[in-house]
Amino acid sequence: MNKSIYRVFRPKTFNDVVGQEHITKTLKNQIQNNHLAHAYLFCGTRGTGKTSTAKILSRAINCLNPQDNEPCNECEICKGILNESLMDVVEIDAASNNGVDDIRELRENVKYPPSKAKYKVYIIDEVHMLSTGAFNALLKTLEEPPSYVVFILATTEMHKLPATILSRCQRFDVKRITLDDIKKRVEFILSSLNIEYEEEATKLIARSGEGSLRDALSLLDKCISFNENKLLYEDLINLLGVTGKDELAKLSNSIFDLDVKQSMEIINEVVSWGKDLKVFVDDLIEYIRTIMLCKISNNPKEILNLTDEEIQGLTKLSTKVSNNEIIRIINILSETENKMKYTTHKRMLLELSVLKLSQPSYDESIEAQLTRLDKLENLIKSGNINISSSQNNNEKRKDTKIPSNEEKEPIKTKKVVRGEEKEVFNKIKSLWRDIFAKMKEDKKLPIQAMLKEGTPYLVENNSLIIKFKDDFEFHRNALNKDANRKYIKSVITTVTGYDINIDLKLAKEIDFVIVEEEDLGEKLLKDSLPEELIEIRE
Repeated sequence: MNKSIYRVFRPKTFNDVVGQEHITKTLKNQIQNNHLAHAYLFCGTRGTGKTSTAKILSRAINCLNPQDNEPCNECEICKGILNESLMDVVEIDAASNNGVDDIRELRENVKYPPSKAKYKVYIIDEVHMLSTGAFNALLKTLEEPPSYVVFILATTEMHKLPATILSRCQRFDVKRITLDDIKKRVEFILSSLNIEYEEEATKLIARSGEGSLRDALSLLDKCISFNENKLLYEDLINLLGVTGKDELAKLSNSIFDLDVKQSMEIINEVVSWGKDLKVFVDDLIEYIRTIMLCKISNNPKEILNLTDEEIQGLTKLSTKVSNNEIIRIINILSETENKMKYTTHKRMLLELSVLKLSQPSYDESIEAQLTRLDKLENLIKSGNINISSSQNNNEKRKDTKIPSNEEKEPIKTKKVVRGEEKEVFNKIKSLWRDIFAKMKEDKKLPIQAMLKEGTPYLVENNSLIIKFKDDFEFHRNALNKDANRKYIKSVITTVTGYDINIDLKLAKEIDFVIVEEEDLGEKLLKDSLPEELIEIRE
């Protein structure tokens, strides 16, 4: 094949134009009713059919034997336009012919009627590249051309055109071509060339075209050169240097499940394949974006070039993650992608970022804090939790053993006597880890996790004041509920032997400071029990 695929299979009739029915139907009706405009403007992204539609229109209005308002492509006029031998249809590339002199020459030629065709047609591609002087020279001719002249302008950057030009044209917006339409066209071409293909391969080519049929066919050309007999998905993955959607789905899923081990294994596989990690991160960001759009949109298909089956899968995956978490993930990945431009340690940078994504507790961003709050709130509301204990879950502390409900005898408790507050406070602080151990034994992990954000602050009037940073108001409010308060009080009483009340306060609510005591809260919390993995059941 001497010509590239997109040139060989360029549409020759309006019916062949892919994904632009709103334009082709209007043009055919205008031809049927003999109601042509003197100037047309096709605007839209590259590779969507602007120039092809313009050439079809030039033949349709001049064809000697039109069929259903389509060019026959067999008559003398159609063949002359197709092989570019007919001088009545002129195609101008404004990118290289954008000066005033070029447009003045056009204005002079407009005066002469067509030699063979009914209409003299001027197709000006990339018209936005014309200089200001050239636009001014074109204005008068564009406004009142001779009756036998039709102008067809095409541009990818409509916003660069002067308003005076726009007002003189009948404008058509060429849409991005849907994934399904590109896939069908690719499969039609492969069938025409007697090339076997896997459906996953044609989907990948269609997706890689990003709404441009020409880009997709250029990729197809490259892939056919690699293997002339078959189009295989695995060959495309290796040839195009892209990451398969299965790997992106696996990594996204492991991040949502906070599975660090699996995340690292997937990164290792990607590195082993020799993939460019920056490209991989770009692909992952785009994949997470599609998950976000499937989550927040009532009709994702209007936004995404995806099949119904793919949208269903992404929508199901999106139920695992909150909007705040998606924002956090995209922010971290975008920052990682930017940093990769300036480092040779791309793998380490990606691993650190994925570790941060899989462990929100390592991230101090607002989105991470909101994510932790969302998870705790859902646990409290649903009551359905799955606890995966660490390997030391069943080991007892060597220095302190807390009896179970079956073993323990009734505990004698006592009130805090005035003057003993400092002694009692120090005892509570020394047993703070044991209080967490008791909650762990009782399988009250949500309460334990929220209480870890608090610090024993003061014993006063037979009450233990537990201080929370102002950012953890949700934790304080949740623990302040009657059932939770009673449970915390009972645990403290059981462990310490003091029948003491609890008073949960935010830092901003405390109007006094203890200056004689060293704040041991942070140290005690750091030395607390190993973290547990908590998952929300579907």
